[in-house]
Amino acid sequence: AMPPSQRRSGRRAEKAPVLRVALLAAAAFASWLGARAFALGCSAPHLVAHRRAALAGLGASSSPGSGSRILLASFDSRSNGLVALWAAKKAPSKVGEPICDGDTVYIKMWTGRYIGELDGTSRKEWVKARGTKKDKDHALTIEKRAGGEIESGDEVRLVMPLTVTNGTKVHMDIVGSAVRARFYDPRGEWQKMTIIKQEGGVIRDGDTIFIRSVFKNGRDYMDANPLDKPDGVGGFGGEVKCRWPDEGDWQRMTIEK
Repeated sequence: AMPPSQRRSGRRAEKAPVLRVALLAAAAFASWLGARAFALGCSAPHLVAHRRAALAGLGASSSPGSGSRILLASFDSRSNGLVALWAAKKAPSKVGEPICDGDTVYIKMWTGRYIGELDGTSRKEWVKARGTKKDKDHALTIEKRAGGEIESGDEVRLVMPLTVTNGTKVHMDIVGSAVRARFYDPRGEWQKMTIIKQEGGVIRDGDTIFIRSVFKNGRDYMDANPLDKPDGVGGFGGEVKCRWPDEGDWQRMTIEK
């Protein structure tokens, strides 16, 4: 009979090739994992910085040299690891030029039409918004007594297009709900209006704005009737009014240069 010590030595000899194969397999697997981690690190060097966000469900990182894509990292519970996903990156919105005192501006109402026309039965003084394009007949001039850039909350005055007023400067004015153009008065109360941007700050080309009256209550905002509604003063549609203390859809307008 074989002594116990020889039997144990024999069993160890039989297991040695199996252990060697297992160790080699483990080393190969570890090498494969390292290569994947290195490749992922090269393509997304910021991924580690976002691991905490990824474990929460979603992380984001800019990809070097890729101006049109962004890396999204999420945690995959099935493979217990991070999964890199590429998605289209939204282009940053363009910041328009500041609007300044004396600039020519175009104001587009919620109807998609530009302010510029004057209409009326006895006198053409009622302001309308019927323009479909930015041209000389819809070119307003914005004024601020202190000069410089126009900011949200500033009091401004608007000069109607000179082609519409026969070359004479005429301010738009607000009295009650009526929006007309009758006089040029740089110090007049009727001609003052407050320009508002909900985000605050400098008013820029392309901004969404609201215009609030100053005279008397100083609480109502300028709006415009739909184009299919008769205005009652010799025209049809697009009448500019100042009726409600509301920064709503009808009061929303766009200022452009």
